[in-house]
Amino acid sequence: MLTEAGFEVHPLPKDSSPWGLSGLVFIGSFASEDPAYQPYMKKYAKDLYKFVDDGNVLVQMTQADQTEDRPPFLPTTLEARRCDIDSAKLHVLSTGHTLAQGFIKADGTAQVTGDRLGWETFDRHGGFEVVISSDAYASHPILMEGAYGQGRIVLAAMHVDKRIDADGKPSAEEHLDRLGQRFAKNLLQHVQDVEARRAVPIQVTPAPRVQGSFIEGSWTLALLPDTQVYSVRFPGLFSAQTAWLRAHAKQRNIQYVLHLGDITNNNTRKEWERAAESMQLLDGHVPYAIVGGNHDYGPSGDASTRDTLLNEYFPYEKTAAMPGFGGAFEAGKLDNTYHLFEAGGQKWIVLALEWGPRDETIAWANDVMTKHPDHKGILVTHAYLFSNSRRYDATDKVNPNHWNPHHYRTPGGVNDGQELWDKLVRKHNFVFTFNGHVLNDGTGYRADPNDTGQLVHQMLANYQMRELGGEAYLRLLEFDPDGNTVHVLAYSPLHDRYMLEQDQSFTIRLDQAPAEQPEMKESVPSQPKDQAASAALVPTK
Repeated sequence: MLTEAGFEVHPLPKDSSPWGLSGLVFIGSFASEDPAYQPYMKKYAKDLYKFVDDGNVLVQMTQADQTEDRPPFLPTTLEARRCDIDSAKLHVLSTGHTLAQGFIKADGTAQVTGDRLGWETFDRHGGFEVVISSDAYASHPILMEGAYGQGRIVLAAMHVDKRIDADGKPSAEEHLDRLGQRFAKNLLQHVQDVEARRAVPIQVTPAPRVQGSFIEGSWTLALLPDTQVYSVRFPGLFSAQTAWLRAHAKQRNIQYVLHLGDITNNNTRKEWERAAESMQLLDGHVPYAIVGGNHDYGPSGDASTRDTLLNEYFPYEKTAAMPGFGGAFEAGKLDNTYHLFEAGGQKWIVLALEWGPRDETIAWANDVMTKHPDHKGILVTHAYLFSNSRRYDATDKVNPNHWNPHHYRTPGGVNDGQELWDKLVRKHNFVFTFNGHVLNDGTGYRADPNDTGQLVHQMLANYQMRELGGEAYLRLLEFDPDGNTVHVLAYSPLHDRYMLEQDQSFTIRLDQAPAEQPEMKESVPSQPKDQAASAALVPTK
């Protein structure tokens, strides 16, 4: 097929990196079932997108989703997942795209028809321009293209390069021959355009909204984790987050924005100036609470002291005038504050505590919670839950505790996640804890009953490890009108898309815990038998 179109075709060397090659790397249909495929990808997957970055084109034709549902060579800016859904229809969404030429008639109908035109289509995508789909809504793409550096990555759910039927037997279907010939000719022109730097820029197709329409009567809580890289290098992405929250405050009924700490990276004036400018976009539109992370304290953000520029660039008087501000532990300082608001017919209290809270801070927090027994509590602090969904516990010598507050030189004493649980959280009417700080995959979630049997949902969210320091992803919690269902989402205003992984997009019930989670040491009474305590994460709405 490629030779007939005019390509000079050579086998891809399986024992050397593709980086340094030029032109096109073509991964044929069902190549992932070749025994040599997995070892090759394990060794050279990253080199494939480096090959693309040099101004080349990488094409992967259809693969069985049971063998490979996600292409292993995608950079973090692109996302795709195959599924079992096939299609006999072609809907050309990007009619002017080089790869789509000849696929539609003048009246807009498909030029080629026949069974299984789309085989193992995609049910998730992000960062791609969908050229051809099984429907008009890009819900199951058949051909799509993403940009990386100076090159392009093309993913297809077509098997026109291997004309076989559903049983894997040779097929002589004429419509597939025509489709393959047209695709190969278009591909040759497209590769030449990319190499010559004259290819038309990608127009990203927004992924279908993960959770469906925002339900009237719902309300939203927004989390901003670890913006430190933005404050250093990409302040525009920080502002993109807060500008989006401001623009959608009424539409999504955003009640509060919570910054999870590491506002800056080095505790410098320039970084704090940028952070303040970004957060100021929320002033007068959405109230917010902030906490300091380890990088917000000490010289160069090393947390060796509790000195911070936080209170200079976020004046106490200004924050105290915001709706819902309740008070602070230390006069004139925002290191430890509490905030009150009402949403969904319920009173809420946010406790925003410093990096590695001191014992005296916890004593103050206990007093605040005792005085507000009719409020559901939300604890915000920078380090609490680790990426293995276990609370930080300096006494645990078996499980990872990287970046535990006790590992720093912060003066005045610190408390980690388990200590906060034992000294504060388990004793009161907390419903949530939120933290950032942790690297690895930057996610964690567990739910445990407190002393009265009420579940406390504890979440970690951090995106700073991604490209551009997080690609402007923020976490949204949408509370349904039933007062029990909460949809957890990760959204980027930069890409206008949601993350689709199960640890980034899921739904919880406030009266149910995950069916599976790591065990913690016994520190609270057993949960009452009438308290629902086991339910898996359920699909998003």
